Amino acid sequence: MLKLDLTVQQMLEILETDAVGVPARTLKRKVNLCLDSREKAKGVVFWPIKGTRFDAHKFVPQMEKDGALMSVVNKESVEENTIKMYAPVDDTTKALLKLAKGYQRLFKVKKVAITGSNGKTTTKEMVKAVLSAKYNTHATQGNFNNHIGVPMTLFQLRHSHEAAVVEMGTSGPDEIRPLSLAVEPDVAVITNIGASHLERLGDLDGVFREKITIREGLKAGGTLIVNADDPRLCKVRKTRNMNVVTFGVKRGIIKPEKLTWNENACADFYIGRTHFVLNVPGTHNLYNSLAAIAVGDAFRVPRTTIARALGNFRATNMRMEIRKAAGFKIVSDCYNANPSSTRMALQTIGHMDIRGSRIAVLGDMLELGKASKDLHKEIGALVPEMNFDLLLAVGKDAQEFVKGARAAGMAQAYHFDSVQEVIEFLGDVVSEGDVVLVKGSRGMHMEQVVDALTKLSPVSKD
Repeated sequence: MLKLDLTVQQMLEILETDAVGVPARTLKRKVNLCLDSREKAKGVVFWPIKGTRFDAHKFVPQMEKDGALMSVVNKESVEENTIKMYAPVDDTTKALLKLAKGYQRLFKVKKVAITGSNGKTTTKEMVKAVLSAKYNTHATQGNFNNHIGVPMTLFQLRHSHEAAVVEMGTSGPDEIRPLSLAVEPDVAVITNIGASHLERLGDLDGVFREKITIREGLKAGGTLIVNADDPRLCKVRKTRNMNVVTFGVKRGIIKPEKLTWNENACADFYIGRTHFVLNVPGTHNLYNSLAAIAVGDAFRVPRTTIARALGNFRATNMRMEIRKAAGFKIVSDCYNANPSSTRMALQTIGHMDIRGSRIAVLGDMLELGKASKDLHKEIGALVPEMNFDLLLAVGKDAQEFVKGARAAGMAQAYHFDSVQEVIEFLGDVVSEGDVVLVKGSRGMHMEQVVDALTKLSPVSKD
């Protein structure tokens, strides 16, 4: 349940609908919004969502019996269910975004919207850290970045907030545009365009067409921040109503100078006179930080303040998280995987200064459609190129990792059907001084490998 700072009457005005069977006194009450029929019903406004496989409208009568003030329902459901107190809308999912749009307009908050194929959650957390150094900042929790998560983020706004950072994800066409239109950001960020969700977006051009719609909700005179090293995003130009700021390692307005890397592959660089030292590894986190610097600049956060915030930033759980085990290091990147993020993870470990072996434990990259096998093979070929000594692949399409690695001359590349088989194999091969990268799509549950490695006693080099 979410307590909204508006009355039922104000909610109805935003939705442009009228209440049916609702007492006049109820219209003056504040909205306690409930989307889950398992929560307590007493005093709530129940908001059932209809999906492809499930329709929560069937719970409306029971929620009424249990004390719900009213429900916001699809018009078509009124005849199908015995509903007494309700407000009709064409589509409760679209109406939720409509309410969120009207709600966020009640607050004087600077808003940032972030999307991209890789790095959007880490960039969101970095931007939150940067803006929090100057403003009371609210941000998307976890990766609640879809048509339900974005409204939930906006409904948590309070008048004490000065800034909001909203992550936006997609799995198919025309999903980001309505999110951006609801948020109406002052600044929007696109981290990159990569091979993700190709089952529905088709190809990289399809991914770009979807991601670029984040600009549709930008306020007039707003700023779009894009990766200048991306071959598609670098072509985006400013318009009469939109400014464009670029970032990148090779080119861009926000570009690192005097770039070096420490023993944990964390970047050390300058932008102008300001010195930045990151505590999260990899080129991809350098890109994420550059995007966060651009946002900080847009909201006039001093560069020295930005540098301090990024220097104190630590990786969120399972995102290129360096964990020290008994005599060796684990790089846990199990939150998700696609070709771009896996390539960056391999490059990061490949450039680390280590005294032992580099071991890659890679799980399937999911939702890649027809291109899946070719993309897995392509990544597999990169493993020996990035100086890895051993590849362990787990999953159906992960067999292509092994094929690609062996075709590139890597003899120590093996395939396993299950995570448990990999865990058992690792017990005999991990030695002191090794670095083990564990990477795979969330559905592969690669965190089980990480958990097992933290309890492992490595083989001694002596």
